Amino acid sequence: MSREYRFILIYAERFIGLLLMLIGIALTYNTYTNWAAAGWGAEYFMAIGVALTLLGILMLIVKLK
Repeated sequence: MSREYRFILIYAERFIGLLLMLIGIALTYNTYTNWAAAGWGAEYFMAIGVALTLLGILMLIVKLK
């Protein structure tokens, strides 16, 4: 694998991880602060938000070989 291709993959992985983490944090925060608006699905939205946050953190921590 060329160095340029590896460079692009590393930064694309970091960017997507950061994006997933920010979306997860926003989803969790908005669901937590406005629980009644989510209705019956509030627990599912909270779980999805936490899962996206953890996936984003994992993508930022793990090194690509």
